Amino acid sequence: MSYLKSSILSKWVMAVTGIVLVGFLIGHTVGNMQLFIGSDTFNTYAAFLQGLGELLWVVRITLIVCVLLHIFTSIKLKLDNYAARPIKYQYKSYLKAKLTSRNMIWTGIMILAFVVYHLLHFTVGTAHPDYYNHYESVVNEKSAVAIDTQGEQIPPTFKTITQDGKTYVIQEEVKSAKTRHNTYKMVVTSFRNPIISICYIIGVILLAFHLTHAIQSAFQTLGLNHPRYFGYITAGSNLLSILIAVCLISIPVSILTGIVGGAI
Repeated sequence: MSYLKSSILSKWVMAVTGIVLVGFLIGHTVGNMQLFIGSDTFNTYAAFLQGLGELLWVVRITLIVCVLLHIFTSIKLKLDNYAARPIKYQYKSYLKAKLTSRNMIWTGIMILAFVVYHLLHFTVGTAHPDYYNHYESVVNEKSAVAIDTQGEQIPPTFKTITQDGKTYVIQEEVKSAKTRHNTYKMVVTSFRNPIISICYIIGVILLAFHLTHAIQSAFQTLGLNHPRYFGYITAGSNLLSILIAVCLISIPVSILTGIVGGAI
């Protein structure tokens, strides 16, 4: 990684990888908001992502590379900063340095731990397999048209389908049927656990604090920090960070209060 020898180039790598990650975060937030539309919409969205196949892995690898570059570069810049000032000042003035900017490395480390846990929970399914292992039968690519009879007697006029040892009553001709991951139920049952919800909310709040300074820093690195309009960039980064945090936090809060997923 020869770019690490240049502080200017390192800052550009930090800025570009940060912008990529922010773009993904915006798309991830918009996708998660479909939870409020209903289980079918949310599960269809999740199945669509899983159905991208190789393209999904291209996205994942790109994000992993961006995260690794972002982490390595931030550590290198931090170490360079310490090396340039090996003797600490007896008196520190934080008038110009905000709390968010002074703790970027620490919030970044905590966010990384949160992201790893988040992936193990919702993507890999190893953190909480009991919450993760939920599936549903899909008929003709539509969810919620099949209802599990749970062993009850079925009138002979009803059409049925048997899959995975369960019998489902359906309301249309059966052309194909398959099982897909019930992501909606996974999210709802997970966030009904107050500890998981609280950890998630804390992680999102840390992310919001990190974003407020990170976005402004990226614009400065790219030279887009003219005094005439940088105030708008600052306000915009704060607004975006708050909006993302509110949207993501609304999911566990809505589930804990029974607004979402009450029928599960």
